[in-house]
Amino acid sequence: MDTILIECPDCGLRIEIDRKTGKIVNKFKKPDISSADPLSDMIKKTNENKTKLEDYFGNAHKEMEKKKKELEKQFEENKKKAKDDPTKPINPMDLD
Repeated sequence: MDTILIECPDCGLRIEIDRKTGKIVNKFKKPDISSADPLSDMIKKTNENKTKLEDYFGNAHKEMEKKKKELEKQFEENKKKAKDDPTKPINPMDLD
C-alpha cells in the first residue's frame, strides 16, 4: 500500500492517507511533551530506575548471603551430630 503522511501545523495531528483511494488509513496524535527537554527527562528516569534496580538486587544478594551462612551453619551442626551419633546408619543393600 502506497501512503503519504500529512501533518497539521496547528494541532500536530498526523494523517496517513492511501494515495490510490484517498481514504484515511491511520491517525496519529501529537506526542504529549510536557517538559522543555524530553531527552534529559528520559535520562533522569533511566538513572532513577537503574538505582532502584541496583538497590533491589543488592538487597537480594545480601539476603542470599545471609541464607547461605545459615544453611552452612546448620549443615556443620548436623555433621557434628552425625559424627557423635554411635548408631550405624542402615545400609539399603543389607535389607535384602
